[in-house]
Amino acid sequence: MAELARSAGLGDAPDAALEWNRQAIELLSSAEETPLLADVLRWQGSVLMHRGQAADAEPLYRRSLELAEGLGYDRGRAHGLNCLALVSQRRGDLSTAIALYNDAAAIAERCDDQRLLGMIQQNLGILADMRGERTRARIHYWWSLHLFEETKDGEGMTWVLNNLGLVDAADGKFDVAERQYNRALSLALERGDLLAEGVIEENRADLRIQRGELNDAVRSINRALAIAEQRGDAPRRAAALKLRAVCERHREDVSLAIDTLRLAMKFGSGADDAMLRAEILFELGDALAASSDVSGARDVWSRALDVFERVGAKAWITRVRERMGVADSREPS
Repeated sequence: MAELARSAGLGDAPDAALEWNRQAIELLSSAEETPLLADVLRWQGSVLMHRGQAADAEPLYRRSLELAEGLGYDRGRAHGLNCLALVSQRRGDLSTAIALYNDAAAIAERCDDQRLLGMIQQNLGILADMRGERTRARIHYWWSLHLFEETKDGEGMTWVLNNLGLVDAADGKFDVAERQYNRALSLALERGDLLAEGVIEENRADLRIQRGELNDAVRSINRALAIAEQRGDAPRRAAALKLRAVCERHREDVSLAIDTLRLAMKFGSGADDAMLRAEILFELGDALAASSDVSGARDVWSRALDVFERVGAKAWITRVRERMGVADSREPS
């Protein structure tokens, strides 16, 4: 039941996954506590986490960690710490996230849990990338990919290839990024991983926007939106709508772009994802500026900047400050 739930949580049935995990937790809780209960509690938390419900996932992760500690289940402890680190990361508390990842890695090394070490290396790579430390991010990602390849972990390889594509795209290596995304997408399709497929399509869309290939970008966005709607995944719907609005702004349909971004904010408001919300605000600022609402643009850029500065997202900080500087120069004195 729990294994079925794990597959469904990544596919088209996260609601079914939640119910199967709930039943498994109920059954396991009625008997003597075991490492399996700690695992299922964590898996249930991760289904919720993937849907942007970090506040609901966190108590499950904490319960799983406490149970693992009580049972002397070290692998469970390491996984629990890794999951709690992810919660802190999503909320923009990177110092706490790094400390938790390091604690998790120390335990995983003692347990020789190569898959978990790969997951932690990947998460540390994401943190480095958020801060604009792309060389450091690459080192973490390549080490992660090596560990996933050694353990033949298709899910892990899918995500790390996607993340390598993000770094390559940020460095302007668009052809290399496209190859990484295509490899990742092939693995996701092979495994029926709709969650990963949707995220990869978002990133392919962003790459195509940067290349000026708006029609191709829209096709990827539409696929990502269809997956998000099928899965009832509000955060991913918000992320795809953000990209749709960028295409609309590039096509000079600024009013529609503003409406789309406000809808994206609505879907993203319940997600405990600081960076996603800040990125939507950034794009809303661009759209408002394009509509000559300089005051409104400055307001939302300022709100986005607060998040980017808290996270230490250097590239985003520079981008927002440049926008605000241009806006200030256009204001009548």
